[in-house]
Amino acid sequence: MESRCITIFENSCKTKSTFKSFLYFLDTYLKWSKYNYESLLELESTELENRLQDYVMYLKRRVDDGQLSPNTIPDILTAIFKFLKCNRKKFDRDVITQLYPDKIKLGGDRAITDDEIRQLLSFADIRDTAIIHLVSATGARPEAISELKMKHVEKLEDGFTKLILYADDFKHETITFLHPEATHAYNQYIAWRKRKGDKITDQSYLFSTITNEKKNPSSRLNVGNMQCTMHRLFQKAGIVRTKKGRRYDLATFTGFRKRFNTRLEMNSEISLSVIQCLMDHTGYLSRNYRKPTEEELLNEYKKGVNSLMISNEWKLKQELEEKKKENIVEKDKRISVLESTLKKQEIMLNELMKKL
Repeated sequence: MESRCITIFENSCKTKSTFKSFLYFLDTYLKWSKYNYESLLELESTELENRLQDYVMYLKRRVDDGQLSPNTIPDILTAIFKFLKCNRKKFDRDVITQLYPDKIKLGGDRAITDDEIRQLLSFADIRDTAIIHLVSATGARPEAISELKMKHVEKLEDGFTKLILYADDFKHETITFLHPEATHAYNQYIAWRKRKGDKITDQSYLFSTITNEKKNPSSRLNVGNMQCTMHRLFQKAGIVRTKKGRRYDLATFTGFRKRFNTRLEMNSEISLSVIQCLMDHTGYLSRNYRKPTEEELLNEYKKGVNSLMISNEWKLKQELEEKKKENIVEKDKRISVLESTLKKQEIMLNELMKKL
């Protein structure tokens, strides 16, 4: 039977993945300290603080030995703090956090380039091609992509597609879009699944594990699967990544996210507020104040489409479509002006005829 303190701990975490990682950090500490969940909570505050201080100093020695990043220590202690707090254990957090080592600059600070994405696509199958296009077009986190279901996808006009990320999550629910190139890759992937005999419903996950789709159509491609797949593609494509500490300068998914954010922010015509919404960043102004409509989001997104597309052919095609629309608008304006002028001339002619 599961301990009540762990049940409370689990329910205090927002997601299952958060609980899983927090529990790992907590269990690792308990193994080191030789306590269990209940005995840890029974410690007097001063003894608890001393033991946690000892653990931080132990972790710092691991940092000195090159076994651990100093940036990881706050994450580890945050998990332990959360367990203690949700179980009403009082202690002085500051006497522990003041022992933290200085953070270092992490790897993963480089955005992926268009050429590198094209290299990945040359080694990707039809499912992985769709994933690459989706993350390139949206900058979405892998956990958001993993949770996408068919009911969260809606076709729009002009080859665009609407996606709802983190659906039903009040804090993070985000509307984003696929441009025509990414929509094309998505359509090809869905058509391929149907040809294989997959029974796709609104409840089907957008990306499923290849081996289990027929046995269990609702099986989803989890974050770990996606990260392993992308890592393997980076290796096959021969994309050079420099390791900084325990991380690479180009992260498998964050590199796409940085590219998306950079391309949009470099466009002065796009609202920074909308970029924050598309990136699922709360920023200084929370979502209680920033409420762009779906139409406003799409209009701003369209301004950055050419910089987000990967293929030069698709970029040219999009430019031609935009030119056609501009020409139609200009033509309509000229017709409107001519009609207005003609109407004025008719009025003047009628007035003149009355005088005669």
